[in-house]
Amino acid sequence: MIATLQQFAKHKNGTYVSMDLSEQSRELIDHFVEMNLGLTERVDKSTYHITVIYSRAPVPSAEQYAGYGNDQPARVTGYEVFPTKSDGKCLVLRLECPFATLLNKQLTAQGATSDYPEYKPHMTIAYNITQEIVPHTLPLPEFNLYFDPVKVEPLDPEFIPKNKD
Repeated sequence: MIATLQQFAKHKNGTYVSMDLSEQSRELIDHFVEMNLGLTERVDKSTYHITVIYSRAPVPSAEQYAGYGNDQPARVTGYEVFPTKSDGKCLVLRLECPFATLLNKQLTAQGATSDYPEYKPHMTIAYNITQEIVPHTLPLPEFNLYFDPVKVEPLDPEFIPKNKD
């Protein structure tokens, strides 16, 4: 019971579960983005990740998945422009990632919440974009992406991705 109370206290502001992009995939996609997309604002490549849950409700049971590896690749299916917390826009790569989708469903069943009606696996590549972008006209990478093991952290409601210097 004490461990559960400690875990709950650790996650009092909510729970964040993600997987960082593997180093090799990070280099591949960063080079692709630089050579093919002509973005003026890009996130730093060290921040490439897929969010599994961003839950304002605590989900201390998520700790059981920390460090769990996934060998299944993710596939880029397109681009989308999402709103940011500060009423800006960010460009994301939409991903087909069965592992993240399954884990999201499991954590939702354990009490995870979302600010959005459906889970859309994605990876942010440009935050607070100011240029006009037509997502369906952008070229798609023709290689798979691989992610590092699952990370579970207390939710940081103030987090903002850092842009590339």
